[in-house]
This record gives sequence, structure tokens and C-alpha cells, in this order.
Amino acid sequence: MALWPPPPRHRGGRGGARPVRPSSVLSRRWRGPALLSLLDQGAVSGFGFLAGIAAARLIDMEGFGRFALVLIVAGFAQGLHNALVTAPLMTMAGSVRDPARYKAAVGVGALALAAGLGLGVAGVLALYFSARGEAVPVGLVTAAGALTLAQNLQLTARRLLFAYEGGATALAMDLARAMAAPLAVAVLWALGIPLDAARLVAILALTAFLTTLPLLLGRGPRPGRRRLAVAARRHWQMARWLLPVVLVTFGQEQLVWILAGGVLGDEALGGLRAAQYLVGLVLLMLAATENVVPTGAGRAYETGGEPALRAYLLAVTRRLGVPVGFLLAVVAVPAELWLRLVFGAPYAPYAPCLRWLALGVVFIFLRDMVAQIFRARRRTDVIFRAFAVSLAVSLALIQPLLARYGAVGAAAVVALAHGASLAALLAALARAPAPRAPVPRSPASRAERPGC
Repeated sequence: MALWPPPPRHRGGRGGARPVRPSSVLSRRWRGPALLSLLDQGAVSGFGFLAGIAAARLIDMEGFGRFALVLIVAGFAQGLHNALVTAPLMTMAGSVRDPARYKAAVGVGALALAAGLGLGVAGVLALYFSARGEAVPVGLVTAAGALTLAQNLQLTARRLLFAYEGGATALAMDLARAMAAPLAVAVLWALGIPLDAARLVAILALTAFLTTLPLLLGRGPRPGRRRLAVAARRHWQMARWLLPVVLVTFGQEQLVWILAGGVLGDEALGGLRAAQYLVGLVLLMLAATENVVPTGAGRAYETGGEPALRAYLLAVTRRLGVPVGFLLAVVAVPAELWLRLVFGAPYAPYAPCLRWLALGVVFIFLRDMVAQIFRARRRTDVIFRAFAVSLAVSLALIQPLLARYGAVGAAAVVALAHGASLAALLAALARAPAPRAPVPRSPASRAERPGC
């Protein structure tokens, strides 16, 4: 049985339209988008995790620091790209009039934005090294810009494929990159070419380009200026609030870890990061829902209005909540055991941190489900305000909890901040009446509606 159901569909027959039983649909789609999304997210996250470990072992500590710096800045740029392109895409994909031209418009817009972000990342890194009084490492800065461009294009291709039933192709693309990168490293090693941060970043960029461009260069209709403008306007209606969310969320958790490391030392920061790694499996599962749930929620709202949307998300929450709760319990209850087995005895004292972070994942899961309601309604401003509340809570709590409870206090701040954003969304849901539901439309009638 799939972890989350497809959006509700209707079939005709005597007596009018009647809904398809979710259980029958779910049983037929176990090998469909849900499983493919989990496998793909596992491939992407697993590759990133192993690439970081390999980099730390292949190059010296200073080089690894530069490598990590590139990934942080490029990751922030990818968050901006996601807010402007791929997050709106996953909500809107199920309701556009002409999917082929919409995909073309998204591809053109993504290419322009990714190129701009690549130049921006290169410029920020050049300024960073200049401000430190160092010579700008041109090779590293250039590779960082290329990596930003390549990974943002790959993210766009992945989301487009999942939005339009191409999950298997997306999985093949990401598996190909995961195999190509270590092969490239092995070739350089065999040729006696020394590895450094710039070469490792260049390998990541090159493998992303080689596995993504064949999918983006396929023939398709030209979007035209009008459709580009329409798509950009509709994306901006959501992105204008998702962009500040990126800024708030990036600063919120990272700020807590930075302050904890500065006040308590690197050892405490290492314990916190180790605890965070152990809840990473559940976070991977939640990240995988981004390939399926927003599109399903958007289609449910388009076809059945608010009742269908809530029924769909309630079914998702019930089915996904069981494995999420089980995995968190398995990790959090014997926390000392897992920390000792995976990281070593010195990490066992950070078990309370792991339990707080596991509670934070519960809040994240429930918050994401509630946020899908506002995404489907195109009310991303409400989501931004909820995250602003969580940032305010973390800023208010960090000093007293960190001073009194140390690393455990830092983990508690992160968890309580996520809980605050969940509470803010629930309060907004209770206050705001449901908007007027759209009239359910057949595919034929939707084709007559103006838009992308």
C-alpha cells in the first residue's frame, strides 16, 4: 500500500459520477509515484551524504572546508530556485490547460534563473575570499557557479518528471549521476591527477549536466512570450511569499547551530549534528512527499474543492503518519544505543538532543500537511507568517535555553520553533474560512479555461 494516496478521481456511470475507492487505487499504485519518489529521494540524499564523506577523506581539512562552503552557498541558491520555480510547479502542474507548453515555459524560465543564480554564487564566493584578504580561487568559484546552474536544472527536470508521470525516468537520471561521480573520481585517481575542492565540485557539476541535459534538450513546443509571462505571473503569486520563507528557515536552524557551536564549542556542535543525522531517514521520507503530495493536493482542490483537499491530506497524514511515528520511536527511544553504535561512546550523552529533534520532526510532518492546504489555496503568505513566528520563537528562546541547558537547550529551541510554526498554521486555519470551492471540471471543460 502506498504511503500517500493519489488525488481523487471520478469515473462516469449510471447514476452520475462516483468516486473510485482509495484502497483499490492505492493497491494498484504501490509501484507508482509514491515508491518511485521515496527511491529517488533516497538516491539523491544518499549520494549527497556519501559525497560529503568521500570529500572529507579525499582532500585535506582546509580543502574540505572550502568544499562545504560551496555546498552551503549553492544549497541556499537552490532554495531560492525551488521557491520561484519548482515549488509552484508541483502545485500548479495538475491544473494547467496545456501541459506541454507549460513545461516548455518552466524549462525556459528555469534555465534563465539557474544561470543568474550560478553567476550570483560565483560572485558571492569571490567577494567572500576577497574580504578575507585571500586570492580568489578562480577554479573553485567557476566550478561553484557551474554546480549551481547544473543542480538547479536537475531539480527542475526531476520535479517536471514527477509532476507528469515520469518518476521512473527521474530515478534513472539521479541513479546515473550517483554512479557517474565516483567513476569520474576513480578515473582521476587512476590518471594520477590530484584531487582538491575545485575538482570535486567540478565533478559534481559535470555529472549533473551530463545526466540532465538529454532530458531538457528534447523537442517540444515553444512556450511563446505570452505563456512565459502567464507562467511567470502565476508562479510569482506563490513565490512572493515562499522566497521570504527560504530566508527565514535558512537562518532559523542554521543560526541555532552556529550559536551553539560558538558558545559551547565544536564538540557540542558535533553531538548536535550527529543527533540530526539519525533523524535524517524520516526527513528523507518527508522530503520525498514533495514529488507527489503538492500536485495531488492541487488536483484534489481543483476537482473537488475544499472537502476533497482535506480528505486527500487527511488520508496522506494517516498513512504516512504510521511509518513516521514508528521510525522516530525506533530512533528516539534507544537514542543512547544508536549514538554509541553509529558515532561512538562520546556521542551517547547527546541522546536527549536526539529526542528533542525527533519531536521536532513530528511538528515538521504535521506542519507540512497543514501547509499543503494553504499552498493549494495559493495563500503562501500564511505560510510565511507561520515561519516568521517560528523564527521569533527561536530568537527569544535561544539565549536562556542555551545558557541553562547547553546542547539540549539548543535542540529544544529547534523543536519548539517548529512547533510554533505548526501552531501558527493551525490558528490561521481555524480563523480563516474556507474560500469558495472551485466548480469541479472535467478535463474537457478545463481545457477551455484561460491560462498556461
